[in-house]
Amino acid sequence: MIKYANSFYMNTTKKGKDFEDKVFKYLSSLLEKDVLPFANSKFSKIFQHKKYNCIGYDREIEFDITIETYNSLSASEQWSSLVVVECKNYSGIVDISDLDEFEEKLHKISDSSIKGVFVTTKGFSKNEIQQAEKNHIALVVMSENEPNWIVSRDINNKAEDYYQFLSGSKVIGNVPIVYSEGSFTTVIEMLNSYDVVTSNKNVIKIPYLENDIIQQKVCALCQDIVFATDDIPGEIITKAFPEYKITFKDFQQGLLGTLSLENKVITLSNEIVNDTHRLKFTLAHEIGHIILHSEILKNSVDLLAEYEEESLCYEKAIQRMEIQANIFAAYLIVPKWKLNNEVKELFGKYNINKGRLYLDNQLCNIRNYQLIVNELSLKFDVSKEVIKYRLEEENLLTIANGEPQRLKYLIKAFCPISYC
Repeated sequence: MIKYANSFYMNTTKKGKDFEDKVFKYLSSLLEKDVLPFANSKFSKIFQHKKYNCIGYDREIEFDITIETYNSLSASEQWSSLVVVECKNYSGIVDISDLDEFEEKLHKISDSSIKGVFVTTKGFSKNEIQQAEKNHIALVVMSENEPNWIVSRDINNKAEDYYQFLSGSKVIGNVPIVYSEGSFTTVIEMLNSYDVVTSNKNVIKIPYLENDIIQQKVCALCQDIVFATDDIPGEIITKAFPEYKITFKDFQQGLLGTLSLENKVITLSNEIVNDTHRLKFTLAHEIGHIILHSEILKNSVDLLAEYEEESLCYEKAIQRMEIQANIFAAYLIVPKWKLNNEVKELFGKYNINKGRLYLDNQLCNIRNYQLIVNELSLKFDVSKEVIKYRLEEENLLTIANGEPQRLKYLIKAFCPISYC
């Protein structure tokens, strides 16, 4: 029993240390590294396990991570502002006693010029969120897998969407969520509000790509490959990217797979081994990242995580990248030439003479739509949502209400999605 307890303690300690190291690496990447001599500006330094003197006590307190900001023109080596970061990697939401203890330690160091940030992996209770807001503690939920996204600020979700991740009711993805001073923001914005000097050098910018450009890249990839089976993504990995290894493992619920650009490993969830629709699309999606984004991300991000459901995405750069990979996957597994040939044959089979499908309230149109989509889904071995999207893309399907449906399919119906 004692041996088991010691082993459990060691594993828990290592888990916490690994998460702390990842948070430190992430925050370090956000700071401005170059301090110009004689520049009239402030600069910041980040530390791990640094000790600070208590007010009125002959003792020191060690913190997980601290960020000190100084005035470069001042002769004093004393920081002008201090950000203290507490890291907890728990299997559930943070216990309020941890927040109480953190606040108590902050007050022992300074009554002013100090800001607290509590970072965890699973979220906080309602009482903790209210207490942190009242006492001006920033709360951050960050993935334990690879919290390494550095992106420009562009918040577009509603507060209730973020709250699901803050409270732990939904699993966070690659982008950390930050709740500070009663509102949701980004890590960079939070640090800036705390007077920390950050850098824009490593900010990831994903360029806009027209769908035609993405389709051209798919065609260029496939033109020299002779496919022997219908497993297009599998054959592409084997023939075009033999340096990449595909593995399978058990992931947390909702995580379909990961792509390591540095190690050239695609790891897929055992959950989708027997689901050919999701397996094929997930692999095609990862190929999309390799083709479209590997050069952009190679110096900034190693691991991409793909989630089944729509996860938090308040960064348009990441949303753009994921949509581009989804579009690439759709073009790859449902090629234009093959789709047109299959549709032409099916239109003849079912006496559809208008050149396209119409989806409205008429029973005959609903019947035609279901017949065609069902057969194409079986033929290409993909989901009906993918077929629906591709039909619209090729102007072979018109939705009666005229609303733009395509983006909605990509964000909600396709998987994987890896927004934060």
